[in-house]
Amino acid sequence: MSADNTVSLRSAAQHRHIVENLFRYYVYDLAEYGKWPCGSDGQYGYNASLLDPHWEREDHWPFLIYHGDELAGFCLLRRYPHNVERYDIDQFFILRKFKGMGVGKEAFRHAVQRRPGLWQTRVMLENTAALQFWRSAVGSVSQGNFDEHILLDDDLEMHFILYEVH
Repeated sequence: MSADNTVSLRSAAQHRHIVENLFRYYVYDLAEYGKWPCGSDGQYGYNASLLDPHWEREDHWPFLIYHGDELAGFCLLRRYPHNVERYDIDQFFILRKFKGMGVGKEAFRHAVQRRPGLWQTRVMLENTAALQFWRSAVGSVSQGNFDEHILLDDDLEMHFILYEVH
């Protein structure tokens, strides 16, 4: 591993296949909270077309997260379809080996600082560890100024953390 501990975001516009590969790990991690079954082929599958907007729409932005020169995860940003005045952390994933090292918080900070304005982060109700992480990460970029609500996101109740980044 590189001695460079710098966390950076790099455009994934030409690297969808990498995001798709990482997305299987993301779905595996979330399966614990969503109680999703493992497929008969031994994989946690997903509908890859769900990622299409990040490569087809101008109001969606896919990024890979790096720790030094090592791939550490992905961050998919967008304008929230139900409120286009607000940016949304659509999907955010850090490989387990980087958890607890500050990589996620630093990547998040880089992501939201790219687009100052109104933001939201959505968290599954059952994912208490992620909720704790997001409260801390959002608090650090919003000077502790955020609101939290349980709202319906399409057909799923989720924690919505609402904040502004200057």
